[in-house]
Amino acid sequence: MTRGKKFNLERFKQILPYFLAGISILTVVFLGSLEKHNSDVSLSLNAFAEDNYKISVDQLSELYVVADLSDALGLASASDVASNYVVTTSMYEAGQTSTGKLEKPNITNISGSRGVVEYVVAEGETMASIAAKYGISTDQIRWSNNRKNTDVNAGDLLYIPSKSGIVYTVKADDTVESIVSKYGGNAAEIIALNDLEVSGISEGMKILIKDGTLPEKERPEYVAPVVRTYTYSYTYLGSTSERQDVTIRGFFYGLGGPYGAGQCTQWAWYNRQDLPSSLGNANSWASRAAALGYTVNRIPSAGAIFQTSSGWYGHVGYVEGVNPDGSIRVSEMNYNYRTYMVIDSTIPASAVGNFWYIH
Repeated sequence: MTRGKKFNLERFKQILPYFLAGISILTVVFLGSLEKHNSDVSLSLNAFAEDNYKISVDQLSELYVVADLSDALGLASASDVASNYVVTTSMYEAGQTSTGKLEKPNITNISGSRGVVEYVVAEGETMASIAAKYGISTDQIRWSNNRKNTDVNAGDLLYIPSKSGIVYTVKADDTVESIVSKYGGNAAEIIALNDLEVSGISEGMKILIKDGTLPEKERPEYVAPVVRTYTYSYTYLGSTSERQDVTIRGFFYGLGGPYGAGQCTQWAWYNRQDLPSSLGNANSWASRAAALGYTVNRIPSAGAIFQTSSGWYGHVGYVEGVNPDGSIRVSEMNYNYRTYMVIDSTIPASAVGNFWYIH
């Protein structure tokens, strides 16, 4: 005879509060729906077109519970339900009388956004003082108004996000979903805070993206780095140091380490700090590393140090990666006597075998 599973009392105690909470929510929804059914009134946006429509606080509370539950359960209709709740609440607050009557509102001509504040700077105000007034940052004001700095003058018109986030000007092909994907925020909140339930978004409209931010390259203070690209064919080091598609990464000071500042050995050690400080000049790195047990051969790999014995002191650099055609991408400092300067380049497959590689 097969025995049934033993009742797990501790497990039951753990899930009991959640079970009771779920029953409570469903009961509220059911009783509210029953009340509406008995009064033959449907709590929907269509009902707002009825003259003398009356709404109770209980009905607003019910709509809130439904919106919250829809969001918690991840229902497809959660965004619409949330938007309906926000519109209903705004209409209730704007049109409530002593009897709880809601006057018939005009919900088809929403021209402004509650999320965006048009603010005229007063004499003596600063961007910092304005930001403090609204509980936001000066960056959020700058980004909302395409300003590189925080300078403002009396009489300036600023678009202020009423909540932490940014004011965004809608472009031709934007959708709420594409805006959220690029700038953050929440689709339902964007719709609700900008009164978009009826009109939707359109080009040129300024909307609040709550908790949104501008990508670095779209910020007005962003300056694109200047990249200079040129090609070395053969240099003083001969064919073993042939370089292609050389790009200057920049000048690097203060890297520290046991090797000479601004020298090729400093950059190589900076990228491979597992190597000892006793390797000497570049032209002795391969032999000394091999003696210390490091793998040294003629086969490149990403993360290896490459070394040539050409020149008075030799030269070393760092292998960034190996390309499918056998060429390698490298970075190195003090190439061709350019102290402190780091370049990125490609060494063609035909020259790769001329170097030692310390793995």
